[in-house]
Amino acid sequence: MNGGIEFEEYEEFEIVIPPGSVLLFPTKKSIGVEEVDFEVKNLIVLDGTWDKAKRMYHENPWLKLLPHLKLDPSNMSLYSEVRHQPKAGCLSTIESIVCALKAFGDNPEELDDLLGVFESMVGDQRRCKDERLNQISTVLLPNEVLDSA
Repeated sequence: MNGGIEFEEYEEFEIVIPPGSVLLFPTKKSIGVEEVDFEVKNLIVLDGTWDKAKRMYHENPWLKLLPHLKLDPSNMSLYSEVRHQPKAGCLSTIESIVCALKAFGDNPEELDDLLGVFESMVGDQRRCKDERLNQISTVLLPNEVLDSA
């Protein structure tokens, strides 16, 4: 439901799920991406914070009709340096996509380029966060206090 309108009531909002479509979303019925024994043609990924992704999943019942895939939880997110992850093994959307596509055998070099751009963005965010923390500590602790410490 969006703004009081139930989209399911309108024929133009009927969803046709193409064959070979899968949802990358961890649930109890998910299988590991390494276990897929069919050709994946469409990888559907919910982009947002974990809370928003869960909400999207529950608000779109048609997603439950798709085969569900999950990633190996031993992967460590680059994003955890600047954003809190709800638990170990939670990755950003781009990291999840890259991991899944690598498991499907897609070109790892091109996928690593995507992660390189993401890593650069995370580095910029980390620098901004560090600069902000330094500014806050300078305001809270004047230089005289810092120098005497």
